[in-house]
Amino acid sequence: MKRLYNYLNLILGCVILIACGGGDGGGGGDDGPQVSKDYLSITPNVQLLGDGESKEISISANCSWTITKDADWITINPMSGNGNQTITISAGKNTTNAERFAVLSVKGGSLPERKVTVTQLMASAENPVLSADVSSLNYEKKGGNKNFSITSNINWTITCPEWCSLSMTSGKGSATVTVSVGENPKAEQRSGQMIISGEGVDDISISVIQDANDKDSDEPGGDDNQPPSY
Repeated sequence: MKRLYNYLNLILGCVILIACGGGDGGGGGDDGPQVSKDYLSITPNVQLLGDGESKEISISANCSWTITKDADWITINPMSGNGNQTITISAGKNTTNAERFAVLSVKGGSLPERKVTVTQLMASAENPVLSADVSSLNYEKKGGNKNFSITSNINWTITCPEWCSLSMTSGKGSATVTVSVGENPKAEQRSGQMIISGEGVDDISISVIQDANDKDSDEPGGDDNQPPSY
């Protein structure tokens, strides 16, 4: 009778162990944390030329996905999809004076966001241009103001005789410059050179000439006028 009792207890213990999922062959794995079966991969870094470019990259995925961007200068096509697909990243000419950056955020299924950094290089340098629409400026003895135009795509500077004044002595790109001259205090013509300089181009020389005064201002009662300043 005792042997039968022990045998029944052994059978009961096995039944309880199986019911609770114990043992090496049990199905207890179903009660553990669930791991996502979604996957998504994409190139993390993309570089575009500064003059504008389109570049294709691939998304590998088994789930649906969407893309968002943090910059307006970049275009993504398409911005959403499902599964494997080719993405076109495009940008026009970089009009800034430095590299620029954008970040794409790619969200797929139950996965964390993937980030793609897009860098666009500076645009290639244009051929430097610097020209003026006059070769000389001529003033009457009493002086006055005269304008001339600069056409350029670079930085430039201007120097002029000390008896002249300029509305601007430096700039970038095209501009209109005013050259002011006061009354000539001398009974003789005076002249000088105004020089416009820019990197990568030849200097431009503009003659500034003023008629002689009838009366030398160094005599008593003379008026040594100075050009207006800006």
